[in-house]
Amino acid sequence: MKYYYRLTTLLALALPAIPLMAQSTRADERAARAANSATRMPVVIPAGTPLVVAIDQDLSSASVNSGQRISFHLTSDYSEFGHVLISQGTPVRGTVTQATRRKSGGRPGALTIQVTSVRAVDGTYVPLRGSEKVVGKNRQSQATALGVLTLGIGATKKGLSASIPAGTEYTVFTDAKRTIVVAR
Repeated sequence: MKYYYRLTTLLALALPAIPLMAQSTRADERAARAANSATRMPVVIPAGTPLVVAIDQDLSSASVNSGQRISFHLTSDYSEFGHVLISQGTPVRGTVTQATRRKSGGRPGALTIQVTSVRAVDGTYVPLRGSEKVVGKNRQSQATALGVLTLGIGATKKGLSASIPAGTEYTVFTDAKRTIVVAR
């Protein structure tokens, strides 16, 4: 009876692992082929690798909407072992995650942007993480003072919109490990 119990326990533990051992992603297969190739080799970009990106257009909380796509570019080559893995000037994708318009009472506008991905030299998408929040100038005290002096009319004064000029640089990080195949 103990023999059957042990055998059942062993099978119960081993069976769920069989599909995991049989699975292979396309990226792993591509890396394995490159490792066995005389002309190509795999190079890994580890998760958490810092990259510097610059925004391509002027942004203002007065003119953009949440969910809008925005573009960045890589400011310098990223290379490992003497091989360029992501070229300078490569387009980087991003989105506006929050855009709040300026409001009366001196409340400022706010703008939050997020970087999402970049494409490596072999076409592999590399997910990125990084966001930045910018808030316009707060004018609540001015609106309050003007409201008192003008019997409420000055309270309609608005704060300033948040803005990000083109060319502003940010440091972002790779979000996952990726294997890039390059020429030897």
